[in-house]
Amino acid sequence: MTDKRSDDPFARLSSTPPPAPRPRAREAAFAAARQAYAESQAKINPTAAKGTGWGRRLMSIITSWKGISIMDMRIPVGTTAIALLLLPLGLHYYTSTALTPPETLSGGASVSQPAPSEPLAQPQLAPEPEAAPVQDSAEAEAPSADALADQSMRTAPLAEAVAPAAPAPASAHPAPMVPMGAPAMAPAPMPAMLPRLQSQDAFAQSYNAARDSGFGMGASAGGGLAPAPSGDNFARFEEQRLKVVAEEPVSTFSIDVDTASYAYARRLLSEGYVPEPDAIRIEELLNYFPYDYAPAPSAEVPFQPSLKVFPTPWNDKTQLLEIGIKGFEPPAEADTKSNLVFLIDTSGSMDAPDKLPLLKRAFALLLDQLSANDTISMVAYAGSAGIVLEPTTADNKAKILAALDGLAAGGSTAGADGIALAYRLAEQARVDGTNRVILATDGDFNVGIDDPQALKDFIAEKRQSGTGLSILGFGRGNLDDATMQALAQNGNGNASYISSFAEARKVLVEEVGATLHTIAQDVKIQVEFNPATIAEYRLIGYETRVLNREDFNNDAVDAGDIGAGHTVTALYELIPVGSGGEQVDPLRYGTATPESGAGEELAFLKLRYKLPGAAVSQLIEQPVTPDLVFADIAAAGPDAQFAAAVAAFGQKLKGSVYGADMSWAEIEALAKAGRGEDQGGYRAEFIRLVQDAAALRPDR
Repeated sequence: MTDKRSDDPFARLSSTPPPAPRPRAREAAFAAARQAYAESQAKINPTAAKGTGWGRRLMSIITSWKGISIMDMRIPVGTTAIALLLLPLGLHYYTSTALTPPETLSGGASVSQPAPSEPLAQPQLAPEPEAAPVQDSAEAEAPSADALADQSMRTAPLAEAVAPAAPAPASAHPAPMVPMGAPAMAPAPMPAMLPRLQSQDAFAQSYNAARDSGFGMGASAGGGLAPAPSGDNFARFEEQRLKVVAEEPVSTFSIDVDTASYAYARRLLSEGYVPEPDAIRIEELLNYFPYDYAPAPSAEVPFQPSLKVFPTPWNDKTQLLEIGIKGFEPPAEADTKSNLVFLIDTSGSMDAPDKLPLLKRAFALLLDQLSANDTISMVAYAGSAGIVLEPTTADNKAKILAALDGLAAGGSTAGADGIALAYRLAEQARVDGTNRVILATDGDFNVGIDDPQALKDFIAEKRQSGTGLSILGFGRGNLDDATMQALAQNGNGNASYISSFAEARKVLVEEVGATLHTIAQDVKIQVEFNPATIAEYRLIGYETRVLNREDFNNDAVDAGDIGAGHTVTALYELIPVGSGGEQVDPLRYGTATPESGAGEELAFLKLRYKLPGAAVSQLIEQPVTPDLVFADIAAAGPDAQFAAAVAAFGQKLKGSVYGADMSWAEIEALAKAGRGEDQGGYRAEFIRLVQDAAALRPDR
């Protein structure tokens, strides 16, 4: 029987194997399929996502093993961590370079700054590369929060970035963010910098005024004038004038052992500036240097005067009278007791390398010079006010250094009762020796007594009770030199300016005895000139130390103190009778022939002093006789030559009407001739200072 299905043509077709596809037909089919797929995807995602395939805009959608879609935050978290590390470094670099205005102007040209109100050009952002499409179309269309923040940062007007804002610390402002790949451009000024930028016009005006006056200016590298630093305060005084012996034969003044003026002038000259005239006190220049004067006989007679008369280097018709004394220096094995209270300024202005950090190192040097017989206390005022260290013996160095290291500058000048606390601690630890408060500041004297006169009276009262006051000045731009001098004089102490670590070593190590230990108090000098031999005279320096004639014998009148081993120098310029150098015409109706003094004496010196703690002064007298006169300044010795060079330097630097015609080269030659042994190299340093002054203010 025949099967009908086997004869079915469709059945035979289904059992027949299909023929092999043609290659060209298969390629055409694949191409059509790819095109159809691309068209369908283009309708779903009109704009392709940006970024690399694996990063997916640094935040991709992935599917966990449970089938839940989550955000991959590993890359954004890592990027954020790196940004937090690099942002502070970038902020420091930005604020210390790009936005720091120049401190000096070369060649007198001012540096222009863009006005805050001017629109700044918007940087062009580089196009970002496109990436493969993301899996979810809704996620691709909705921008992320980071993307919105980034977009608002790029499109916000730059004028808002420079709008005036409330004053705030510079560290509170983040550095401007510049998109990666953007071309380099000048950054917009931060709001904290606007006061500095707006003050450029006022700065230029003050600079031009100072340049026209000729004072406080220095020559820049380009040959122009550079503005001198401002903000420091100096007491104004008139230079000592020439006096006629027939009218005013007696000169009286208090000795001065301060050295702040020289240290300050040295710093400015070495930095390329000429100090203002009131910053130059010639006696402090003279007394900065040690001299080889006759030693004191004993502690009971703590010094004896050394007198010389020699030709004046800047006027061949006049002579210089040099008066020098050297304080008694106790033997090295003698260990005197000291009770020291450090009164330390910790206001925000002390936050500078040459202020509080230098102060800490300076006091650490002083601590090394003390022993178990000495007591240290500390009081801070302003930023961190209060007692920092109760009275502690100096051999407990670790505790003292820890308290010192814990001091930090910051905040406003709160005006705590710092001065009262300091004297209270001094009274608490009083010793039979030196009791002294050492005030260290950059010029902020807001120590708890606002009235300057009341503060002076308070310090003078404590001085009478046996506690003195010395002042150390630090830094510049805020230095109140006038108050420093006044308080130190009222406190029977000295004022020093610590400009460097080397100066701290000189004041607190090499001269620690002179700085801390007083051997004579209320030291006064009075010179009476003989009108038969001297026609006119003038005292060089000591303008702020002049006393009335009657003050000399009044033991109630305060005067300067001398420390152990300290040297003091005073110079008079004398015009002998008949020398032809007289500056004042004789009176028409005056005495024709002045009465002669004792023989041929030029003058008569009187010197009064009190031993520490004594109420009654002692008197030393010595005539200035012709045998003390040298015909040549070289014969007077190196100390005389060097002292004359320092006086000429000070007069020329401050624009004095006396001796300013002496050239810098002549001053330098005279200083080199008087250099001598020069222990410590201070005289060699002075010679270099003369060279700096010559470069900054050349001879005309």
